[in-house]
Amino acid sequence: MSQPPRAARQRTALAYEILADSHWASAGATRLDGALALPERRATRTSAGTPYNLSVYDLALDLDRALEDFTRRHGDGEGIPAGRTAVAAYAARLAELSDAARIDYAQLRLAHDLAGALTIGDAAHVLGKMECPACLSWSLVGTQTRAGQWAATCRVVRCAVAPGVPRVFPLSDVARHHITRRDVDAA
Repeated sequence: MSQPPRAARQRTALAYEILADSHWASAGATRLDGALALPERRATRTSAGTPYNLSVYDLALDLDRALEDFTRRHGDGEGIPAGRTAVAAYAARLAELSDAARIDYAQLRLAHDLAGALTIGDAAHVLGKMECPACLSWSLVGTQTRAGQWAATCRVVRCAVAPGVPRVFPLSDVARHHITRRDVDAA
């Protein structure tokens, strides 16, 4: 059997020398004393961490319920498929059948997209480019209601309900106003 090169032996010897020096043993080190002594270690957690953001998952469940309600309103009531992807595809097909269904579907999607963007903190620039349904200024910011639902608040003082009480709109109202204005401008 061959001997390791001299440089490797020197590095190994240096590592053992450092381990033996008490100066390098600091608080939190895995070795208490000596090269092979390990402390008694136990896990401090009692349960595993959550693998994903539950508020985003709740939004996905809300969208599923909203799409099922949409298919009941605009579909024939029978033949609603099972499964998230199938219901979403069925709702998209129903939205192409009439103007009322198309507008309702666009409002539903916009409101849920805004709620998702607000949840992950990505909607500040989007809401700022949508006009307030009351005063028609670009002054909306995302807020949460006391019930925990996302809403849009107008920052214009003259639009306030009372002094110091800003006007707050559910995201569905903002989406309805935006889609209606978009369709009127397109016509």
